[in-house]
Order: sequence, then structure tokens, then C-alpha cells
Amino acid sequence: MFKCLAKLLHLKKSKHNRAKVVKEEQIVEEPATAEIRTRLEASLDEVAEAAEHEAVTEPPTPPPTKSVPSILIRKSTGDLRVPDKASEPKVTLIIPQTPPGNEGTSEKTPTHSLTTPHHSRRNSGESSASNLSRSDSGGSKSVHWLKEQLENERLECPMHPHSFIVPKNVQENLITESAVAEDIQAHNPDISREEARDHAKTACQYARCLYATLAYIKRGADICDLLNEGITDKDLPLIRRPNDRSAPLSLRSGNPVKAMKTWKPKHRENFDRIQWWMTSPVFKFGEHYSLDEKTILPFVPLDANEASLEKKQGGYSEVYPVRIHPAHNEFWESKSQDQGPLVAVKQLFSSDKTEFRKESTILQALGPKNHAHLIKLLATYEMGNKYHLMFPYANANLRKYWEDHPNPIFDGDTVLWSLKQMTGIASGLQLIHDFRVTVPLSVPGAGVGDIRLGKGKGAVQLTVQKGEQWFGRHGDIKPENVLWFAKDRYSPHPHPMGVLQIADFGLGRFHGRDSRSGVNPETILSSPTYEPPECKLKLPVSRAYDIWSLGCIYLEFITWLLRGSAAIDGFADFRGRDATDTGINDDNFFTVTMEDGALKANVREQVSAWSERLHSDKNCSKLIHDLLDLTMSDLLVIESDNRSKASWLCIQLKKLLHKAEIDQEYALKPVPRKPASGRSNSAPLLEPPKGNEKRNSVTFLDQEKPHALKTQFKLHMTANPKDLVLRTLGTPNFKAQHVGKTTTWPLPQRQQIAHG
Repeated sequence: MFKCLAKLLHLKKSKHNRAKVVKEEQIVEEPATAEIRTRLEASLDEVAEAAEHEAVTEPPTPPPTKSVPSILIRKSTGDLRVPDKASEPKVTLIIPQTPPGNEGTSEKTPTHSLTTPHHSRRNSGESSASNLSRSDSGGSKSVHWLKEQLENERLECPMHPHSFIVPKNVQENLITESAVAEDIQAHNPDISREEARDHAKTACQYARCLYATLAYIKRGADICDLLNEGITDKDLPLIRRPNDRSAPLSLRSGNPVKAMKTWKPKHRENFDRIQWWMTSPVFKFGEHYSLDEKTILPFVPLDANEASLEKKQGGYSEVYPVRIHPAHNEFWESKSQDQGPLVAVKQLFSSDKTEFRKESTILQALGPKNHAHLIKLLATYEMGNKYHLMFPYANANLRKYWEDHPNPIFDGDTVLWSLKQMTGIASGLQLIHDFRVTVPLSVPGAGVGDIRLGKGKGAVQLTVQKGEQWFGRHGDIKPENVLWFAKDRYSPHPHPMGVLQIADFGLGRFHGRDSRSGVNPETILSSPTYEPPECKLKLPVSRAYDIWSLGCIYLEFITWLLRGSAAIDGFADFRGRDATDTGINDDNFFTVTMEDGALKANVREQVSAWSERLHSDKNCSKLIHDLLDLTMSDLLVIESDNRSKASWLCIQLKKLLHKAEIDQEYALKPVPRKPASGRSNSAPLLEPPKGNEKRNSVTFLDQEKPHALKTQFKLHMTANPKDLVLRTLGTPNFKAQHVGKTTTWPLPQRQQIAHG
């Protein structure tokens, strides 16, 4: 018998016989002693290892060789006894001839084999009798098929070159109980069909990613040993010790994985690499994830029309668009997503957990309230010592929406939609203002009474009213931080014109100066456009800060509604003036003067004149009159204590909205007022540009201007105002080519969104 085995080994190792050993037609033997069986199986295992080595090193196009003949073992005629050295059981070999022309096809003839091809062996690496594979070719085909399908369905992540994910839906479709059970039983002949099914059911319920990883490296049958050890998907990823060539794998607890100890190091390395492909996270609404740096995020390439979307960077964060694979998010209930949602990922520059809590506390608390006019925080994650927040990606911000709709029609749909959005924004702001935070919202690195912004004459000393640090606030309301979504996913009755939502309110700043894109607050020589006067007056700031800013936006909103986006730019030009302390032009809504040795602020005369001109516009209805009166008398008020509270503002706006919905004449019938004073004559006529006129051209009435005429005339302003150049970096030598003449300061990011 051993001579036969020696001959078999010689045939397997011959370089002229690289073909796989065929399966035997039949094995017939009497029950042998344990010693004979052990010696026989050990020898066969050595043969299989040699066959495996040759199969791996076989060149792509081997020369034709004759197939290895099958070996038949005849039944012994006598009783098998433990042989001594002098006598051994006689074994007769019958070597059938291969039919002519059938060389290389001998694997189709036998039905059973003492040795099996590499892919048909149980991949445990052990040499016990239970590791011998006696499966037919169906098991090996199933393994190859599953591995190929997983490989074909993998997707390369655009943020991780040469790294892939196998989406969850693909794993669910390919890895079924029947497929797993077939794989287990094919490679574990000692396991019953029922036991294989039980393992398969457990694998599909609790260890699908684990089995997918094993199947990809052709060790799927090892799922039984791992399940018996209590290892499931919750234990992934397994930890590999760095700089260790043996590549041992262990659990997060530090305990080694016993089932993998007998694996070859290359198999453990492959497992460590592939497991990340199978364990890409599934993001759920409102959840926080702590991710390993090796995690492959489930982001897929953007569409061709989304390629122009760029990363935006601010003082505290950067924002970039990503599209999440539809099987790797549960943000929306809809299952009809073909590409997955487009989201904005906001990465905070700071690694401080406290700063992250400031950013996320209000967002997470207000998210479940599903307010239609507050941006939704979808999920957060920590990765690479950086914190990330995920939001829906907006179609535009409010400023860009105005620019994309330059000449709105003054009809019922537009007017009512505008009023609903104003009311909704006020309602969202009320929710923010009423929220009590658990982390005091103060300025990092500064005490409550020691907040200094700017240098020299332009420096501002801020203090915070006692107790205000415990309430939510925005601190940087501007058109760029109000986002427009063409489709409201959360409303049961979405408006066809879309919805506006307040964004970037997580940090709850006391001021907007520290949120400027690429601008160092220490170099600022002028005030932000929508900043209230208390900052310049060195008075304590509070939630009333937001009310002033909201009044500025409302006045611009009404301007757009009556005369279009060009008039908004004209308004910015008209109220712009040289600041008394720096000599640089600003477009604030107030003016600070020195009276009797004290600073005093007043609503800028040009702002009041503009409001009166809007009252006298030919399309101005009773509703618009009431909106203008509310804005000027309750929002744009110098004394912060006299400004309207957000709750009271909501009540007033809801009354106007209700009246406008039931009374079309109130909402739309023009009833322009005559100017109440001569100062409105200094405001430009609100006529949209015609023909090839410049977008920011405005028409002035008789007034004392350079080259003033007794009749109306057009004043074309084409050069960038000095303040828009100097405000960028605080240097007169810098001139930004992209800065538009009428852009409010600080520089807005006039693109599709301004989350940062």
C-alpha cells in the first residue's frame, strides 16, 4: 500500500503532470484500525498540499499534458490486521486507460476522490480526518460563483482609492441560507444537513458580513468554527497586530481568534483587508458613529452634472458633497432611491469634543421635532480624530435663489409662498431661542465678558447678557445661511415652490464675525452686513442679535418680491457709505455717530428711505405695507430690549398669513402710499434693468449727487466698491476678481449651498 502511495506522490510532483488529480470511481475498504487510517490520511494530506502548491504556481497557459489516471482500490479478500514491518495489506491498483482524444478531461469521469482540488478542500488548514473533502464538483462551483459575484458587484469608493465596498443589498441577495448551507455541507462532510442549515440560518441573521468575507477568500466553510466560537458581525472588524508577519487576528477585547490560528498568514492578511469591504457603515437618522480610520465610507461617485459641486471652507469647518449608496442609509423611508441621497458632509477643523457637542447639541435635540424650516442633522461620525456632521444637500441658498429668480411674478402663489417662508423662518428661530443648552455657548478662548474682535479703531468689545449662554441662538443669520430645497422630504404636503430652512445654527455664536470663509477676525476693518448695532456700541449681546439680522433679510425679501434681485443689489449700493472711524465703505443697516462724547446708533437714513420707497411701489399691497411696518418698527430697532421676541414675531406673521390666505385683495391689490417725507426721494427708483444695462444700475430722483440733473437719470456703477476689496483680507493691495459689486460683506459663497 505504501509503495502505491509513493508512486502517487511521484506522479503529483512531476512537472509533466500538472493537471488536477481526478476523483476516484469508488473506494471500498474494510474497517481499518485507527493507526492505518491515520497514516493513510496523513500521507494523502501531504499529496493534497503538493497539488495545491502546483495549482497556485501553474503558469497561465500550461503545455498539454496527459491527465493523471484514476486509481481504483479493490476490496481486500482477507481480514485487515495491524500490519507489522514484514507484512502489509495487499492493495491492487487498476489503472484504466484514458480514451483517445479525452486527455485533460478526466475530472469528469470519477465520482469520489481521496484527494480533491484546492478549491474543494475545507479551508481550515487542519490535517485531521474531518478536513478531508469528499464533496462533488457542485460545492467548488458554488464557492467560485459566490466569490466572483461578490467581486463583480464591488464598488470603488471615490474617497478611498483602490478600496471597495460590497453593498449590503448585494450581500443580502447573494448570501442566502441555502447557499451558505450548501457551502458548509460540501466542505464539512461530517456535518448533517440539519446542522448545516442551522449554521446557515445563524450566519445570515448575525454574521452575513463575516461569511461574505470568508467566501471572498474561499474559506466560507470556516463560518462554523467562528460561530461556535461566538464570533459574529458585531465583532468585526477583527484586529490585526501591526508589523507582525504572522498577522494574528484578535477581538477588540484582545482575545485571539482560535479558529484562525491554523490559517496561513496570507489568509489572515486577506481576511483583514477584505473585511473592511464588507463592513461599510449603514447611516441611520440621528445616530453617531465612531469609525476606524480604515473604514471605507459608502460614498459613490457623483453624477456628471454634480461634478462642478466644490468643497467649501469656512473658519471652523469645510463642507463637501457626497452621495451615499442607497443601501447604506436609512435617512428617508422611500425605497425608490436609484442613486442614494446627496448629502453635505461638514468636517469640523477642531478635534475638541466640547466644540463638537456645541455644534451638535441643538441640532440633535431639535431634529426629532421635524420643524419644516430648520435644517436636519442626518447623522454624525468621528473618524481620523475629526468630527463630521451630515446634512441634506440643498439646491441653493436664499441669495442664489433670488439671483436664479431675478424677476418674480407678483401673484398669489409667489406672495403667499414668500410670506409662508418668512413665517416659517421666524418659527424655526423661536424654537432655537427657546432651547436650553447643556453646554454653555460661549466663545472659545474668551471669557463671557472678554470677547474682542478686530484691531485698532475697528475693534469691538463684546459682552454677553447674564444667562444668555444657556439659550440657543444662531448668531449669523444671513441669506447664505438660509437654504432652499426644491423638495421638502419631511412635509406631508410639500409646497411646489420648495422650502427655506435655517442652517448653520449649531455653534450658536454670539456674533457672525468668527464664521467668515477665509477671513481672520483680527484683520476685519468693518462690520458684517447683518450685524446689529450693539456690537459697535459695546453693549451686551443676546438673542435679540438674531432679530435684527432677520429684519435685514425681511427687508431684502420684500425688495425681491416687489422689484427683483437687481433691486437688492441696488439697495446694498444705495445704503453703502464711508465708515466714520475707518474711512472704509460699509453697507450696514445702521450708522454709529459720536454725540456728547458717547457713541450713538441710528437706523441708517438710506434704509428708512428705501422702506418708504417700497411703500410707494406700484405693486405694494396692504399685506406688503404691514410687512414693512412690522420690519421697521419691531425688528430694525436700535435698542435690543425693544425688539420683538421671536415668539411674538411668529404670532404677528401668522395673523398676516391667515388674513392673506382668505383675502386675496388684501394680499395682492396695489395700494401704494405717497411718500411720508421728502427723504424717500433720495432712494433710487426700483426699476429693473433693461436691455444690456448693468445688473446693478439704479435710477435716482432729483438729489444732490455728482452731476445732479433736474430730471431723473441713470447712474451706472461698474467698479467694485472699495470696501468689498479691502474687506476680503484687510489689505488695500488685494482685489478679488470674483467679488461682485453689490455683494454684502462678508463674501458670500454664491454657489448652490452655504452650509459652512
